[in-house]
Amino acid sequence: TTDGGLAAVQALAPAARLHGVELVAAVDVWCPFVAAAERFGPQKGATASQVALLTRRLERLVQVYREDFGVDVSELPGAGAAGGLAGGLAAVGATIASGFDLIATELDLDERIEEADLVVTGEGFVDEGSFDGKVVGGVVELAAEFDVPVLVVAGEVFDGVDDRVATVSLVERFGRDRALADTTACIAEAVATHLAEA
Repeated sequence: TTDGGLAAVQALAPAARLHGVELVAAVDVWCPFVAAAERFGPQKGATASQVALLTRRLERLVQVYREDFGVDVSELPGAGAAGGLAGGLAAVGATIASGFDLIATELDLDERIEEADLVVTGEGFVDEGSFDGKVVGGVVELAAEFDVPVLVVAGEVFDGVDDRVATVSLVERFGRDRALADTTACIAEAVATHLAEA
């Protein structure tokens, strides 16, 4: 959804009950608040007129959050993540942080990657945006620091991505039906094939 975090803000009301709570919005995109409608609306099926409506609603929420909480989310990096949810949470006191960095730290991912011979990562659809704050990009960057090869396995891989890193599109290799019905086996087979060819 692109509700600017309004439902979450309403669910957390009154904001005073968050006193003493450390609230963190973990994000994987650094989109500004109002840009969320234009950037993500079409991906979710919104028409041009719906995107315009959502944009106006987000612009109004900027004013509401400023008036009600004294927080200007309009240019706050990452505030547009999850349809503006991060901005709504920031309005009631959350800090916005890289979700990848939080998880990587919690898992000691750098140490695990340093010890690996191959790192396999992926997501449903890999495109250029996958390398901008998302797990795939974070893993690829960490692996590069330790000179560990990476294989990105995805449902679909869009043009130009395979120039950056080794990729496998499960849909392309196994067909959509099998990739969806037997994903784990397809991933195992794709990785085995990659290792055999390496």
